[in-house]
Amino acid sequence: MPLAESQPSGPDAAAAVSQATASRSDDGVFPQDLTTVSNRQLRVLCNQTYRMLDRDFPSMEAIFHYELLVEEIERREVQAETRSEPTKARSGFRDNSLFSRFELFSDGTMVGHVKYEMKGSHAVLIQAVVDPQFDPVDVEPALIRRVLLNAHQRRLAVVPYCPRVREFLREFPQYRALLPVDQRKRLEAALRVSVDA
Repeated sequence: MPLAESQPSGPDAAAAVSQATASRSDDGVFPQDLTTVSNRQLRVLCNQTYRMLDRDFPSMEAIFHYELLVEEIERREVQAETRSEPTKARSGFRDNSLFSRFELFSDGTMVGHVKYEMKGSHAVLIQAVVDPQFDPVDVEPALIRRVLLNAHQRRLAVVPYCPRVREFLREFPQYRALLPVDQRKRLEAALRVSVDA
């Protein structure tokens, strides 16, 4: 039958699948060392391999190759970010989504963080923590300000469950605009009650 002849079997089938799933590089097979491949070639390989996955029964080799490609792209993105940082020890601010916290660094040391939980487009700020080695009077306002500015840049609404964040918002009312309307009204009502008491 012509159909049986057109589909190789045995070792020929494995070779055909391997050839089909191997994303093309200059020599026609999947590169042994992805670190030597240019960024452009890496993305082309990733797209080609992804097409192999867009089937009812993608091969394990295609899945494995795709995972390798994604890991290499992510590694390069992280490397590019660290290269763009100043040469001094890491200082600054980041959203550590793995641990669900916003972190503030000074000279490579985390001086404080705000634990959060994402609820849709709302960042629920649960707890602000300052390393005891540092003065909370200096660190805490800087940390909370960075958290609120980051939320603003990302168009996230802020829900301040943390008492320290609420205290900051009492002192700096200009940041209250980041709260959802109901949360802002609740916070302002609570602040009026505490002033009247």
